Amino acid sequence: MDERLYPIELADPDGDDPRFTFGLVHEVGEVLAKHGFPGVGESWRDHLELQQALYRFIYVGDLRTERLAS
Repeated sequence: MDERLYPIELADPDGDDPRFTFGLVHEVGEVLAKHGFPGVGESWRDHLELQQALYRFIYVGDLRTERLAS
């Protein structure tokens, strides 16, 4: 029941995924703002860190959470 779907494998060996776009990151930032968090679009650094966090979640995973689950 606790089988994870993420992280996923990159299909392209060059690391490209056409679904992972500026628009995806922007829309996630908009969802955060709709829930009362500060807007992400105000700062390129915030946008970059959100992009990196999403990339890690989607493609890399986090060994810290894996250790907690075991």
